[in-house]
Amino acid sequence: MLTRRRFALNTAATALALASNSRLDLAQSANVYRNPILGGDHPDASPIRVGDDFYMTHSSFDYAPGLLIWHSRDLINWRPVTAALARYHGTVWAPYLCEYQSHFYLYFPADGRLRVVHADHPTGRWSEPIDLGIGAIDPGHVAENGRRFLYMAGGQMAELNSDGLSVKTPPRKVLEPWPIPATTRMECTCLEAPKLLEHNGWFYLNVAEGGTAGPATSHSVVSARSRHANGPWEFSPYNPVVHTASRDDRWLSLGHGRLVDTPQGKWFMTVHAYENGYRTLGRQLSLLPVEWTADGWFRIPEGVTADAAILTPIPGAAQQPLLDPSDDFTAAQLGLQWGFWHEFDPTRFSTGNGALTLQARGNSLADSSVLTTPVGGHSYTVEIDCEISAGCASGLLLFYDPEHATGILLDGDGIGARIANGYVPSRQHKGATRATLRVVNDRQEIDFYYRLPGESWQKTEESTEISGMNHNVLGGFLDVRPAVFAAGKGQATFRNFRYWPEVQAPA
Repeated sequence: MLTRRRFALNTAATALALASNSRLDLAQSANVYRNPILGGDHPDASPIRVGDDFYMTHSSFDYAPGLLIWHSRDLINWRPVTAALARYHGTVWAPYLCEYQSHFYLYFPADGRLRVVHADHPTGRWSEPIDLGIGAIDPGHVAENGRRFLYMAGGQMAELNSDGLSVKTPPRKVLEPWPIPATTRMECTCLEAPKLLEHNGWFYLNVAEGGTAGPATSHSVVSARSRHANGPWEFSPYNPVVHTASRDDRWLSLGHGRLVDTPQGKWFMTVHAYENGYRTLGRQLSLLPVEWTADGWFRIPEGVTADAAILTPIPGAAQQPLLDPSDDFTAAQLGLQWGFWHEFDPTRFSTGNGALTLQARGNSLADSSVLTTPVGGHSYTVEIDCEISAGCASGLLLFYDPEHATGILLDGDGIGARIANGYVPSRQHKGATRATLRVVNDRQEIDFYYRLPGESWQKTEESTEISGMNHNVLGGFLDVRPAVFAAGKGQATFRNFRYWPEVQAPA
C-alpha cells in the first residue's frame, strides 16, 4: 500500500473516559469547547474563512466521493455541504483549500501526483481535476504581487502560471528541515505539509516534521517566515510550535497545522492527532488558539494544551455533540457521511423510500468496494437491517481495509461473525435472507448481535478485539469505520442504519 514515508501509552483508562465524557458536558457551555472538534479520521485539515463563514476540507484517502467541503460559523461545529471530487481519482492526501482573487482553488495529491480543482464558491460546483504534472504530495498555495507559488513536501516549490492551473517553473528546493533535537523520539525527519499565510508584512510557512505516526512524540508543527512568498525562510524561535510532549499525553503525534482567523481578529490553528489508546479512530481534528508575539511570531498560549477546556472562537457559540451518521435512506441522494472504497459508481446503488439497494461487486470483501462512514468515540453501536438476494454475501462491518475487517455476515451459509483476519468460526441459520445486524464497539472489544424477522435478539458466540487495527501496525494511514458491503451475485438491500455514541446491547 502507498505510504507517506515511501514518498519523500500509558494514560489510565479512567482518565481517558473522564476526558471523553467531559467533552459532552462542555458541549452545553457557551464559553468553552473540548477537542476533538471532529471525531474520527479527518486528518490534514485545510480551513479558510470567507467573510463570517468558515470552510474546510481534509484528506479523503481511498474513499469517494472525495474531498468533502465542510461549513461552520464558529470553527467548532462543522457540517459537510458538498464533495469536490465526485468520483474516485486515487488515494488523496493533504489537500489545500484557498481563495485567490475571489475564486477558490483546491490543490491535492492523488496517487502521488499534484492536481487542482477550482470553483466560484467553496460549495461548488467544482471543476474536473487538472493534472499539474508534478510527482509530489502536500501542496500549499501562496501569492505575492501577481506571482503564484505552490509549495510541497520535501521543501520543494514551483511557480504557477497566473491562472493557477498550470506550472510555470519546475519544483526546486527552497527549505531545509528544521533541525529536530537529537533527544526527540521520532519516526523520520519527513519535511511535509506546507501551509502558508501572509500577515502584517510577513509570509509564514508552517510545515510538519517528525513523521505522521510512529512514536507518540514524532509529529510536530514547525514555523518559518520570510518577507517574500518564495523565501528565504528563517525558523521560529518557538519551534516546535505544536508537539506531543510525552507518550502519556492524551493526544499523540500532534501536527499538521494551518492558521485561520475569526472576523473578530482571533487566531486559531487546526491540527490532527491520534488519541492515546484509540489509534483505531485515525487522526482526529483539534483546534488550538494562537497568539502573536511582539516580535511578529506566533505560538500557542502558555498553559494551553489540546486536551484543555478552551474558550470558544466565536462568543456565544456552544459546542454540539459529534455528528450522527444515522440514515433512514429516505433521501434520493446518498448522504455525505458515506464513502465507497476505491470507487464511486452511481449505477451500482439506489436510495430512497427507506431503502439503499447495493448491487453485488466482486467475489468477496476483498474486491467488493465497501460503503463506509467514519465515526468517533471510544464506544459506539451501529445497526442496520440487511436483506440479500440469492448468491449475495453482505454484512455490517468495522472496516480498516479489505484485508482487515471484522463484523457480522449474512450470506448463503447463514449468519456468522468475521474475525479481523477473515476467519469465520461458526454459522447459524443457513438459508436466512434477512436480519437486523448490530455491532457494539465497547472500547475496542466488539460484540455482534442479530435478529431474524419476528424473533428476538441473539448474540454470536464470538467477539473480537481491534486495537491493533491502526496505521502503526497495518500501514495506510486509515481508520476503523462502520461499513456495509455486497459481494457475489444479486444485491443487498439496507434499511434504517442507526448509530448510538455508546454501548447499546439489545435488551
